[in-house]
Amino acid sequence: MTRKLYDEDARLLEFDGTVVSCVYDEKKQCCGVVLDQTAFSPEEGGQMPDRGFLGEEPVIDVRLQKDPVTFEETVIHMVRQPLEPGSVVHGRIDRAHRFDQMQQHSGEHIVSGLVNRYYQYNNVGFHLGAEEVTLDFDGTLTLEQLRAIEAEANQAVKENFPVKISFPDASALASLNYRSKIDIKGAVRIVEFPGYDICACCAPHVQRTGEIGLIKITGVQSHRGGVRVNILCGDRAIADYTRKQDSVSSISVQLSSRPELVADAVEKLREGNAKLKEQICSLQAALMQEKMASLPAPGENRHAVLTVRELDAIAARNTANQLAGLYEGFGTVLVGNDEQGYRYVIASRNLDCKALAAELRSSFKAKGGGSREMIQGTIYTTGKEFSKWIQNR
Repeated sequence: MTRKLYDEDARLLEFDGTVVSCVYDEKKQCCGVVLDQTAFSPEEGGQMPDRGFLGEEPVIDVRLQKDPVTFEETVIHMVRQPLEPGSVVHGRIDRAHRFDQMQQHSGEHIVSGLVNRYYQYNNVGFHLGAEEVTLDFDGTLTLEQLRAIEAEANQAVKENFPVKISFPDASALASLNYRSKIDIKGAVRIVEFPGYDICACCAPHVQRTGEIGLIKITGVQSHRGGVRVNILCGDRAIADYTRKQDSVSSISVQLSSRPELVADAVEKLREGNAKLKEQICSLQAALMQEKMASLPAPGENRHAVLTVRELDAIAARNTANQLAGLYEGFGTVLVGNDEQGYRYVIASRNLDCKALAAELRSSFKAKGGGSREMIQGTIYTTGKEFSKWIQNR
């Protein structure tokens, strides 16, 4: 059993430990080192393991191994090079990584405790990744409800009260009302944020709530009958705010609008674009009518080919359908130019367009396909060459 120094003092970043064993893992191609005591927190409870060094060896992973009979726990440090059993090594924890984990996990406790108090929902999933922190609850919450939770959670940060860690005996534990009340074999570590949350938890936390700095809920979405909530705490929340502030500032400059009014400016831009799109569609329809009027009459040609440099996909399909209603054979719209190729849309009421697609692939190495009534794709040829080719179909 390893003495867990991180349980005793989450601020401890350096320590000395005696190597109890060192076993090479063939599959992982690294060594699993067990010390008599360690300040390295393992991957556990949804939280990533600590980073750092044992001597000069980088610690690439930290795992927890529990004895199925005695329930005693051993912390295993994974390193590339072996360490001599019986030797004393100096351990150093990556402070920035440890503190980031503590901020995120402590903020999660406060948010989960408040959700449980006001809505009686349980935290049924927690993930603390390198960039993302998610909390899964077994009930639905709106963004407005979560904003109220966020405001109260940050009040806990402002109060800067101490976080309590304890290992109650079986009798005290049985009478204690705490979250995560599941069947835990062995000693149960209780983490309490007085007035906000009390929960069984194994990870390091801040000593005082003020160290969390800031708790920000960044998103919520439906998830397995409940909700998944995204949060960021401390330095992560500040970095996120800075990125979003820079983005909004850039948009405000481009729209000549104050940052707090960019949403209104974007909505006006969207409405303007919608009106322009309507005008473009109307002009395109009129242009297509003019071009169709200039084509040989249906009695003169069996097939019709209309070429245009620019046209949106919907207008191209509509025009091809109109041509198919006027001509006995294929109605074709080519969008593009001879140098860069064309997007084609071909329709027919009487002939098999799908069979024509196979001929296009064979003759021009064209790409695309569709149904018997209409095909579309890309082709590299000249408009004149294509027109001559299809008139022989």
